[in-house]
Amino acid sequence: MGTIITIWFIIIGLMVVAGIVLRLLPRKLPPVQLRKVAPSAASRLVSDFISSSYETDFGYPSGFFRIERATETDIIAKEWVAKGSHFTQILGGFYRAILGLGSAFGCLGLYITFCIAVFATPALLYAALTETLLKYLLRSRIDVAFERTGDGTQVTFTLRGPSALLVGRRLERAFHEPVLPVRVATLTGLAAAPATPAGAPRGAAA
Repeated sequence: MGTIITIWFIIIGLMVVAGIVLRLLPRKLPPVQLRKVAPSAASRLVSDFISSSYETDFGYPSGFFRIERATETDIIAKEWVAKGSHFTQILGGFYRAILGLGSAFGCLGLYITFCIAVFATPALLYAALTETLLKYLLRSRIDVAFERTGDGTQVTFTLRGPSALLVGRRLERAFHEPVLPVRVATLTGLAAAPATPAGAPRGAAA
């Protein structure tokens, strides 16, 4: 039993450390260039995408992001966190169940089950405190910055927290420009045509 409790404390300690590290060391994605898109339109586009992204792979504390601020220059999206703790309900149900069980065996049974409840209460309260702490330590946040560049808008994503990092993979796929084949990029003028070797017939490089 002592080994199980020790392992439990170690796991919780590691989760707290991981939560602190993820909050202090954000990940910044490479800037994205949205061509022919004004900053206001880019802000609405990114805001709608983040609001519709629901993370289920990690999903803690909720995996759902709410937009707290959206302007032409930046967006702040924070993971939604439910108030309170589920352990208050668990603690109440635990007391009702164990005292109800003890009352069936008279005063002695009620006394024994009451002692068990008293000894178990600190562990349950510790679990409730840990749950509340981890909910806010592991709460994710996505910051987006918009900057007008040329004929479009440059978008920079900064991710904090596990759910934000997982949603960041979708952001990269959704907003980063796809890599075109060399031939297509050359025909559209997005890449320089490769040099044709001397003496080779025209079109051989293609």
